[in-house]
Amino acid sequence: MRFAGWLGLGSRDIMAQESCVQGCVTGVKRCWWLKINTKPVRRNGLDGAVFPHTVFFRYSVDGTQYQGSRYVSWRVKCPGIGDTITVYVDRDRPEKYAVKL
Repeated sequence: MRFAGWLGLGSRDIMAQESCVQGCVTGVKRCWWLKINTKPVRRNGLDGAVFPHTVFFRYSVDGTQYQGSRYVSWRVKCPGIGDTITVYVDRDRPEKYAVKL
């Protein structure tokens, strides 16, 4: 289930609750192991290559700090460190979250 959450799967139920808080991006890591080639013909190995990212963030619910991470597709503009993002949390279990980027 943790891997599914990293990909954002199963997040529709949490987002439907409409409980959201502001989160702060604390780190961004490029997924070098997952290269996507956008050109049919390339001159070198990185020509036309794009990479997805993993975004790490923290958020607070009722004074308790939580941390999370989220996979970001190569098609979406990746937020930078210090950027504010919206984190949807489960009302009953705030450690369960969803992020829409």
